[in-house]
Amino acid sequence: MAIEQRTREGLFPTTDVLHQLMDILGHDFTTDLSSTLASLQPRSSLRLKINAEICTDSHDSDDAEAIQVPPVHMGSINLNTTEVQDYLQLHFNGNGIPTPARSSVDREDLAVSSPTRSSLSTADMSPGQPRALQSTVQASETHSSKKRKTAGALRVTETNLSVPPTGSPTPTSGSSTARQLQTKPREFPQRKKKNEDGVHHLQPSSVERFVAGLWNQVFSSVELSPSSLAFRAINSLCLRVTKMSRCSRALETIIQAHWVDCFEARVKNIGVEKPFMSSTETKMSALREACAILKWSEKELRNRLSIWRGYKEIKDVGGWACLVFAGSGIYRFCKYRGGFGKNLTTRLGRLRPSLEVAADTIHPEWRKLLAIIGQDTQRLYSGHPHDWVVCDGMPPVALKTTYTQWYPDFSFTHLEDSVLDQLAWGRDDPRQVSGTNTAFCNDCGYFQSNNVASNECRCFPELYGACKAPIPVQVFRTPLGKNNGLIARCEFPRGSAIGEFTGLITKGMDGTDVMQSGEDERRYQIYQGKMGNYTRFINHSCAPNSQFQKFCWLGSERIILVSRGVEAGEEVTVDYSHEYWDGLDKECLCGEPCCRYLRRIRPG
Repeated sequence: MAIEQRTREGLFPTTDVLHQLMDILGHDFTTDLSSTLASLQPRSSLRLKINAEICTDSHDSDDAEAIQVPPVHMGSINLNTTEVQDYLQLHFNGNGIPTPARSSVDREDLAVSSPTRSSLSTADMSPGQPRALQSTVQASETHSSKKRKTAGALRVTETNLSVPPTGSPTPTSGSSTARQLQTKPREFPQRKKKNEDGVHHLQPSSVERFVAGLWNQVFSSVELSPSSLAFRAINSLCLRVTKMSRCSRALETIIQAHWVDCFEARVKNIGVEKPFMSSTETKMSALREACAILKWSEKELRNRLSIWRGYKEIKDVGGWACLVFAGSGIYRFCKYRGGFGKNLTTRLGRLRPSLEVAADTIHPEWRKLLAIIGQDTQRLYSGHPHDWVVCDGMPPVALKTTYTQWYPDFSFTHLEDSVLDQLAWGRDDPRQVSGTNTAFCNDCGYFQSNNVASNECRCFPELYGACKAPIPVQVFRTPLGKNNGLIARCEFPRGSAIGEFTGLITKGMDGTDVMQSGEDERRYQIYQGKMGNYTRFINHSCAPNSQFQKFCWLGSERIILVSRGVEAGEEVTVDYSHEYWDGLDKECLCGEPCCRYLRRIRPG
């Protein structure tokens, strides 16, 4: 917009004074002056009062802050309101935007786009303006032309502000420069994806995670034997420290839980010795005695006592095994007490017998840790982990007693690998697959070896070519009259191996429950009547959560049980197939809605 030019000689007296004052001070205060005039009442007089503050330069910052100089009044100037208003109209366009005559003080919080700056060139400035102001305008234009760095999700939208020509209508508020919120939807946290059925799974509770941690620790390969840790030669310092740390942590929780028992006994004794004391006073007296020995403050001991009480509560309902195999997560669990209540008490009380069976049979020396507090170290259950049939809330029973009503002389030998019936096959193992490379896997193509350091096949590391840990399963008493079954104590993800079907490799058995495989002359059977492993106790289901699958390991065919997705605490089931049920005088008890053999017509 063209601005009307006036020479210094053509200015009014009042505006000439203002112009000279801005020239001397190097500061354009026309904007502040305009806002002041807008707030004045009609017929008001205008006086410009000038106060100055004297500043002294000092090298000592402390002295400079101590000197306080009062401002000096230098006088005042009476201004003509009409003349000032006419002067201000020359410096503002129709939109209220000031002319390029700007002060030397840059406002960094005002962001004006570069097209606006370029349209207001120095040619539009009055010739009578000082050079200092013109150079200031150029410096301000250079500074504002640089884009200011921004952070966060808010961005200033760059809009081309073109100054309309004189006489053009004033733009509406909708076309003015505005800050807009620009967001990227992908940066926002998305909700967890649904499963195939379109249902969101609930996260497990604190009790569920605590119980799952118990089973993971019980069915781990870590030894809890103080004597073996102290004197047994081991190959890795890291492994040694880990074992010692596990034992030390278990000893710590044992002692702290037992300390609570001793503390409560001491409180009772003080109450008997000093019956005039209240229950609170007896507790504080026992607490002070402990603080004097432990060298702790009462507050610190009370904070620890709240956590130790959680250890004691877990021990009382779940037994010492529940406390020892809880792992490091028990500290946080007892500190925040998330999930403590009737649910935890009921759950641990039902699992206590099963936990003790697994702990005594897998870690036979764990009870020696209790000797430090004078507890009995004799284990309650001996033998193989699957020599006992567990039932939640009831004492475990020996496996043999669950079959004596049908087989009085029942006995079962637990095997890691199948045994070849030499009367049927001699020394020729029918599982050997001819025409295959025994060194490489038929599925993944990687090198196979029983040496953990050399093996490259990772198809089923739970069973082959890796460090083996006890499989987290137990034989349990089923509630539906199916006698024994197999229960998973930890989760088996889909596609992971639960176990290998082992037993006596024979042939020619009719009318007996056997696993058949092979072809033609090398067709063989695996019989689990008197020997095998835990896969013998897997029940049939018309909607199973696992399946049998053939796998070749080092050129030998194996029958393995693969999970379809077995949850912790769920019974492991498999489909026996139609060949098993064909002509069999039995009724299926799986209880599934899709049961195929519930009401069978019995032959004869």
